[in-house]
Amino acid sequence: MNGKQKSISETESDSLSRRLTYPVAPLNAPHVQQSWQRCMSAYNLDPAQGWTADVLSSAEFLHISSRSAILLKSAMGEMRRLFKLVQGMGLMVLLADPDATILARCADETHLSVCRRLYLRKGAIWNEAVAGTNGVGTCIKEQCPIFLGQGDHWRFCFSLLASYAVPLFDAQGQLAGALNLAALSGNTTRPYAALVTETLMLSGRRIEEQLFRTRYEGDRILTLGPAEDCSSPLVAINTDGEVTGATHAARTLMGWTDDMIQDHPHLLGELNSEGTVSFEKAEESVIRSALAGCQGNVSATAQSLGVSRATLYRKMKALNISD
Repeated sequence: MNGKQKSISETESDSLSRRLTYPVAPLNAPHVQQSWQRCMSAYNLDPAQGWTADVLSSAEFLHISSRSAILLKSAMGEMRRLFKLVQGMGLMVLLADPDATILARCADETHLSVCRRLYLRKGAIWNEAVAGTNGVGTCIKEQCPIFLGQGDHWRFCFSLLASYAVPLFDAQGQLAGALNLAALSGNTTRPYAALVTETLMLSGRRIEEQLFRTRYEGDRILTLGPAEDCSSPLVAINTDGEVTGATHAARTLMGWTDDMIQDHPHLLGELNSEGTVSFEKAEESVIRSALAGCQGNVSATAQSLGVSRATLYRKMKALNISD
């Protein structure tokens, strides 16, 4: 029994080593390797085996897409804008839900035959457990940006498929789906992978902000600092300066849970209590953002943040912010 187990383990190790000889983008190599390990050990997928996607019926797709109606409404304009930017590179734009089901697509007519052959179409399910390592499925599994070039997909039938994907987060900071750029072009886009990924992340953040502003319309939206990943650190505050909502990045930065946000914490009080350099920068960003929203009016800014004018002046002096 032990000898048999060792043989299987050695076979898996040799198989993984052979897969690792393919070029992998340095930024997300660990995520690709982890995905390959899952494909081999958890999913037991044969990379040489062909694949036929499960495609939802019209009635099933109508039901699934209705659950993502807000995401679709917020994302379609950005998808079309993004497609205009990357169309010349042979890339198409895909939107998927949290279950890796494709909801929408922007593609050149010359690519429609490829879309049909590879199931890059609405209603197709690209869950990593059945499709293997792929942009949409692996991005959703890892909840981080993914780039897959030639040979990076688990299945050999996708060997020339280039795929970029970033996770999308809703107004409550939960995973809403993934935004994907794909092309049957092998490594032609690899030299520009960092640029394409950054452009894709910017589109993802725009969609997140649209979702957030729509959900918290009427509240003041402030930023806790610059966005460094797929989510922007935005918060919504009411007229009393209490937090009513926060994006994925803001929740991560502040350590907020749904229950904590439901208690409407006071934003400046939360930032001031931390007393660290990072939170000091976040507080400065909040005050500058609020001042800009009030056209520099200190009294109005203080009121919007739920603090006295004297307190705001004290904080501005400490942070070297001029009025």
